[in-house]
Amino acid sequence: MTNVVNMREQALDPAVIESIVIKGDLSGLNQTQKVAYYNFRCQQAGLDPAAKPFDLLTLNGKQVLYANASCTQQLCAIHKLSTQVVHRERMDDIYIVSVRVTGADGRVSENQGAVAIGHLKADALANAVLKATTKAIRRAVLSHVGLGMLDETEVDTIPNARMEPMVSIQEEAAPSVAEVVKQPATGIALMVPGSDEPYAYYENMDKWADAFLTMIDKIAANQKMDAGTKLLKMSDFEKCNSKNVHELARNHEGLYQVFSTGIGRARRSIDEEAKK
Repeated sequence: MTNVVNMREQALDPAVIESIVIKGDLSGLNQTQKVAYYNFRCQQAGLDPAAKPFDLLTLNGKQVLYANASCTQQLCAIHKLSTQVVHRERMDDIYIVSVRVTGADGRVSENQGAVAIGHLKADALANAVLKATTKAIRRAVLSHVGLGMLDETEVDTIPNARMEPMVSIQEEAAPSVAEVVKQPATGIALMVPGSDEPYAYYENMDKWADAFLTMIDKIAANQKMDAGTKLLKMSDFEKCNSKNVHELARNHEGLYQVFSTGIGRARRSIDEEAKK
C-alpha cells in the first residue's frame, strides 16, 4: 500500500488531539484523521508505516491503536536491542516467562509474559510456552522504548475485542472522489505490481473488492513463499490499488469494513505461519 506517512514534521488536527487525549478513542474520527494519528505515532517512534506496525482494536465502543509483530521487530532493529529470557516458571495453571532487554547504551529493562496452560499437552502446551515467550519479549521491548500501548499477544486475551488492520491511505495529494471514480469505460481497474496495465476490470466496487480479497487470500495461502515475502507482496498489491482503497474508505463504509476484515484475516494467517 502507498506509504501513508510523509516523514516531515506533522501537526495533529485539534479534533484528533481531543479524541485521543480527552476521550481515549479513535472511533469518532474519520479515516483521514485516523491515518494522520497513525502517521504521527509512527513518526514519533521512528517506525516505517509501510510495514504497518499498528492495527486497530475496538473494545467497549472505543477504538485504539495496538502494536503488532512488525512494531516490535522494527523497534529492536532501530534501537539495536537485544533480548534474553532470564527466568521461566509454572505457577499452578499459569506459565510465566521473564525477559530482559538491553539497549546499545547499556540500559536494561525487564518484563514478563504469562499464559494459562491448564491441562494443555503436546503441541498445544508447546505453543502456549512459545506464546508466553513472545508476549514477554514484546512487552519488554515496548516498555523499554516507552511506547505505552497493548501488544497483539495481549489483545488476543481480551474478551469481546475486535481487531482490524489499519488500512492506510496516502495522506499527501490524496485523490478526489472524482479522480478515483474516473476509470475506463470498461469498469474499475484492479492493478498488479510491475504492470502499468490493469489485470482486470470490474463493473462495481463490490466485485472489485471481492477480487482484491481473493488475490490477497491467494498470496496468504501460497506455500512457495515465506511469511516475509508474502507480506511484501501484499504491501505492493495494496500500494498499486491505493486509489480504490481510498474510494472504499470514503464512500463505501460497509464494504470497507468487510474489506478491512479480509485483509486483517490474511495478515493474521501469515503471522501465525511465521510463528510456527
